[in-house]
Amino acid sequence: MTVGSSSRTPGKPSDRRSGILRPQIAHAKAWGCLGTGAGGAAGARHATRDPAFFAALAAISEGRIASSRGGVLIRDTAGSLLGSIGVSGDRPENDEACAVAGVESVDLVADAG
Repeated sequence: MTVGSSSRTPGKPSDRRSGILRPQIAHAKAWGCLGTGAGGAAGARHATRDPAFFAALAAISEGRIASSRGGVLIRDTAGSLLGSIGVSGDRPENDEACAVAGVESVDLVADAG
């Protein structure tokens, strides 16, 4: 899932064997990055340190936020924020690696936190 300034989500699941919540999980990872201004790895660390705050964020965002690795901010080479991407389907570190590889494959900068 990618989320940009228009908040559209053009991504869709490509593996028919994946769980039916994968698109929502990926969207929540991407949305969480934009909502907090930090990559998913940073969000996951903060959520571990302050679970009450991240429970409040989940409530404020009406359940749209997931602070987990696999969410990555997308920046241009000047550092300007373009959007975010969320990947779901494997272990969090592999989701993150996939997101970073996708962003970097189009010569943009991945900010995983």
